[in-house]
Amino acid sequence: MKTLKKTFVIITVLIFLMPFNKIKAQKLLDSLGYYSQLVYAIKSDSDLQKSYQFFNSHLNASKYKKDKLGQAYALSYLSIIDFKIGFYDQSENTAVNALDILDQVKPTSYSTSLKKTIYNHLGKIYKEKGINDKAIINYKKALSISNTSKDSLVIYNNLSIVYKNNFQLLESKNILLEATSFFKRVKDVKEKSRVLDNLGFIKHKLNEADALLYLNEALSYRKQLKDSSDLYPSYRNLSKYYWDLNDTTKSKLFALKALNIANLIKSPSYQLDATKRLMQLGDFSVYNKYITLNDSLEHVKKTSQNKFAQLKYDVNKSELQSQQEKTKKQLYQFLAIIILIIALATYLLLIIKHKKDRLKQVYLTESRISKKVHDEVANDIYQIMNKIQDSKNSKLVVLDDLEHVYNKTRDISKENSLIEFKENFSETLSDLLLSYQNNNTNIITQNLSNIDWSRMSNIKKNAIYRVLQELMTNMKKHSQATLVVIIFNQAQNKIEIKYSDNGIGCDIKKNNGLQNAENRINSLKGTITFETSIDNGFKSIISV
Repeated sequence: MKTLKKTFVIITVLIFLMPFNKIKAQKLLDSLGYYSQLVYAIKSDSDLQKSYQFFNSHLNASKYKKDKLGQAYALSYLSIIDFKIGFYDQSENTAVNALDILDQVKPTSYSTSLKKTIYNHLGKIYKEKGINDKAIINYKKALSISNTSKDSLVIYNNLSIVYKNNFQLLESKNILLEATSFFKRVKDVKEKSRVLDNLGFIKHKLNEADALLYLNEALSYRKQLKDSSDLYPSYRNLSKYYWDLNDTTKSKLFALKALNIANLIKSPSYQLDATKRLMQLGDFSVYNKYITLNDSLEHVKKTSQNKFAQLKYDVNKSELQSQQEKTKKQLYQFLAIIILIIALATYLLLIIKHKKDRLKQVYLTESRISKKVHDEVANDIYQIMNKIQDSKNSKLVVLDDLEHVYNKTRDISKENSLIEFKENFSETLSDLLLSYQNNNTNIITQNLSNIDWSRMSNIKKNAIYRVLQELMTNMKKHSQATLVVIIFNQAQNKIEIKYSDNGIGCDIKKNNGLQNAENRINSLKGTITFETSIDNGFKSIISV
C-alpha cells in the first residue's frame, strides 16, 4: 500500500511538472529565435544592448549547465554584436573561444553548421581589419563544411570581395562564376543579386564587354525585392561603371538615385557614401551635408561604443555579483545538507543506542527473573519434593509449603507483569507501594495524588513504576526497615521522587536491581542517586 501511495505521488508530481518544463523550454526557444533574428536586424542601440544582455545571460546559464553547444552558440552571437559595434578585436577573441569549445564536442550536423557560421564571421572580421590572407583562410574553412547551396553562395560572394580588395580580380571573378552554378538550387533573389552585381563590377574592372548585362540583371532582381535598401549597391556600382566610361551624366544620375534611396531608408552610412560620390562628380552642393554626416557618424560611433563598453562592464559586474551570490547560496545549501546528514546520523545512532539499551534491559530483566525463579522457586520446589518423598511429613505441611511457593511465584509475576496505564496511575502506584506494607513495615506516601500524570508519557510512567518496584523489593529483602517514606513533587514538566527508609543500610554496590533502575532513568535523560551507609537507612532521589 505504501509503495502504491509513493508511486502515485511521484506520478502526480511528474504530471504537474512536465507541462511547466515544456513551457519553460518553449519560452527559451522563442527567446533564442527572437534575439537571434534581432542581432541581424539591429535598428537601435537598445536592440544591441538587449541582445547582448540576453546572450550573456544565456552564456552563463549554459556554463552552469555545462552545455558546451549552448556556450558556443551564445559566444557566436556576442561576437557578432561586438562586430556590429566596431569592437573587432573583442569580436575575434570571442569567436575563437567559441571555436575552441566546439572542438571539445562530438561533431554533429548542428555543431558543424555553427562552426561554418563562425568561420564565415571570422572572415568578415579579418576583412574589416585588412588582414586579407586570414579572411581567405577562414572563408575557405567555412566553405569546406558548408552543406547548403545558399550558404555556399553567400561564402563564395564574401570570398570574392576579399580577393577584389586584394586586387586579385581574376580569382574574384572565378569564385563568382563558380557561385552562379548554385543559382538553380537557390531561390533567394537577394543573394543572387549580390553575386551578379559583384560579378558585373569585377568584369567591368577586367574590361569585359558583358559587364553591364550582369549589373542590370542584378538591378532587375533587386527591384523585385520589397526592401529598398537592396537597390543602393546596384545604383552605386552603376554610377562607378559610367564614371569609368567618362559618362558623367549617367554616373551622376545613378549617384542621385543612390542618394534618394539612402534618404528614403534613413541610412547615415549610405547618405555619407552617396554625397561623397556626388562630390567626386563635381556636385559640391552636398558638401555641407557630407561634413555634417561625417562628423555625426563619427560622434555616433564613438558614443555608441562608449555606451556599449559601459553596458558590457555593468553586465559583467552584475553577472559577477550574481555568481558570487549563487556560490554563497550553494555554500549555504551544502552546509544545510551536511547539517541535515549529521542530524539524521545522530538520530539513527540514538535509535540504535536506544534499541541496544532496550535489548540490554530485556536481557537483564530476563536474567533477574531467571535467577529469582531458580533461587526462590526452584529450590523451594526441590525441598517440597524431598518432603513428599519423606512419609513422615504431613500433607498440611506440604500444602503450606506449596502455598508459600505459589505466593513467591505470584510476586515474581506481579513484578514483571504489564502495567495498565488507562486507569488512574496514582492508584496504580499506590497499590504497588502499599503491597509491600505489612505488620513489620509501614509505607507512607506524600503528594502522590497531586501529580498530573496525564502530561507524562507511558514510557516514563513504566520506568518510574519499575524503579520504585525495584527499590521496594530491595527494601523488603535486605533493609529490615520498619518505615518507608516516598515524597512526590512536580515542577513544570519534571517529577522528583524522594525515597527513604530507616533500614540497616549497606555499602552501595550496584547489583543487577539498582543498576537496572539507574539504566532505566538514564535512558530517559533523567537522574537517580543513591545514599546509604551501615545502620543509617537507604535514600534515593529520582528526577525525570
